[in-house]
Amino acid sequence: MATAEGVIAAIDQVIALFNARKMDLPDNFFDRKTQFVVNGAPFETLLGAAQSPNDPLILMLTRGPAGFRFTTKGLQHALPDARVARTDVTGGPSEVTTTLRLSGTLRDSGEAIDSVVDVTLRLTPAGTIETAEARIEPGTLEKIRQARRS
Repeated sequence: MATAEGVIAAIDQVIALFNARKMDLPDNFFDRKTQFVVNGAPFETLLGAAQSPNDPLILMLTRGPAGFRFTTKGLQHALPDARVARTDVTGGPSEVTTTLRLSGTLRDSGEAIDSVVDVTLRLTPAGTIETAEARIEPGTLEKIRQARRS
């Protein structure tokens, strides 16, 4: 997956797996240290846990394939009928950006969500994802958080 084209193909595969509610991932898409960032905050700092964001257990839950699966399960709980579609993508040797559409119905309120998510993937020289950063409208993110708790 050392090329931008390989990353783009893998993104499409991840989207198809997500929409099929499968937790599989393409080989070597994330490595175990891949960091996830939401609206500028590393995922490990968003858990609200009493432990430090540098605690090995927190890092194990929030990084790499485990972090992706942990996040996906929470999102699919909040939006039981969640769907993702990709609208555009651009890539270079060290970064791929894409715009996604996240849609579904919130668990607690039944409110429909249809939101744009801008994603930037920063790549290692080997082509795995070092950082996956998502930007979503803060009000929508808060609604998802609330529905995840229900």
